[in-house]
Amino acid sequence: MLIVSKLANDLRILLGVIVNCVESIRARVPEDLKTDPAFDDLDGAIDSVFYINRELLALNEPKGTERGVIDVNELVTQARGVLERVLGQEIRLSLGLVNSPPIVQADPVELEWLLLNLAANGRDAMPDGGVLTIETSMIEAWLQDSPTSLPRPHRYLRLTVSDSGPGMSSEVRSRAFEPHFTTTEGAIGLGLTSVAITVRSLRGWLHLQPNQPYGTQVHVYLPMLGASRR
Repeated sequence: MLIVSKLANDLRILLGVIVNCVESIRARVPEDLKTDPAFDDLDGAIDSVFYINRELLALNEPKGTERGVIDVNELVTQARGVLERVLGQEIRLSLGLVNSPPIVQADPVELEWLLLNLAANGRDAMPDGGVLTIETSMIEAWLQDSPTSLPRPHRYLRLTVSDSGPGMSSEVRSRAFEPHFTTTEGAIGLGLTSVAITVRSLRGWLHLQPNQPYGTQVHVYLPMLGASRR
């Protein structure tokens, strides 16, 4: 499986180059050509390759593999360059990171893929440009581990990705987690369904909500390392 891992990592590097080149070309062409369907086809193809890359990495991950200890703030900061290339020049990236490092147990490539996927969804929700905001915070939830146990506090990282687009209709929001459902012409893949599956594999959950007065927020909740406290 080492060859699969190498191919997946090489593919991710090449994807970064491709995204950078596409956005560079888009920035140089006249305004009337920026809406050329060819750019939509390229964006859809890039998103699809990101999905394929994720599937390759999943094939290479042995069941029961111990995940690493990740500072999510550091991961978001390091991924900023790639995120900005995915978003393009018309969308500004804003970060709001909690002061104390949020530590989770996860695969950094898995988390980076999750971020890129959510950023791409936010980009598609702002065709006329806008602001994509990524925030981290810590929350405490009282959960019951079993029917016979008493609820006890668990600390979670909340990773929030918000866009400043027009927002989702109630119909789109109700179908957002359906496999292959998309409002972007030419896009394929599992979309938010794949993100939700990834989050669930990390023992977390996903929440989608309208961002008043406009836009959409996606909240990812992941258990922090040493999160259970008696």
